[in-house]
Amino acid sequence: MYWFLQVAATLAIASICWYFFPRLVSSTRLGASVSDAYQPVIVSLGQWLIVIVAVVVLMRVFGFSAGQVLASLSAFALVAAVAFFAYWSVLSNGLCSLLLYLFQPFRIGDWIEMRENENNIVATGKVTGINLIYVTLAYDDADGVENEFRIPTNLMFQRTIRVIRGEDTKSLGQHYAEHHGRPVAPPPPKETDATVQ
Repeated sequence: MYWFLQVAATLAIASICWYFFPRLVSSTRLGASVSDAYQPVIVSLGQWLIVIVAVVVLMRVFGFSAGQVLASLSAFALVAAVAFFAYWSVLSNGLCSLLLYLFQPFRIGDWIEMRENENNIVATGKVTGINLIYVTLAYDDADGVENEFRIPTNLMFQRTIRVIRGEDTKSLGQHYAEHHGRPVAPPPPKETDATVQ
């Protein structure tokens, strides 16, 4: 009977955590500082962590030794590694997009040049958008027609990037907020040194 209570308590706690974790992320400071594009990723990772912890606890309740639990987790990790390798390009683009959002080496509206070396420019254009997979660059062709091309975000970490600051730029956070319906905080007022006569 004692093991039944342990199982019920574990499942109840895991279910409550699973249910409330997305609300916790969206209602806390973490949710406010992370764009809507990345919140599902954080929620999924957190919920998978809850499942893994619950499974480990249940295995201990049913009498599995630490060695057996470790062997099971190793087998699970192997399967996850194979799946991770299969989806490596998509996942790496998502991770690189997150890093671009966090460190912001360029802003929407900046011009960037991607270089193989000092004399070989691979791509150049004005940054007009970014999502989990690619960065969108715009450029004018010889006839003055504006064109766009999209570069996978992981290439931004494999090439030298020269950034030319644009005149009317906005941060990646502002870009996400505008495209996902979240309010954008107004810039703080500039301090002036005006004297009262």
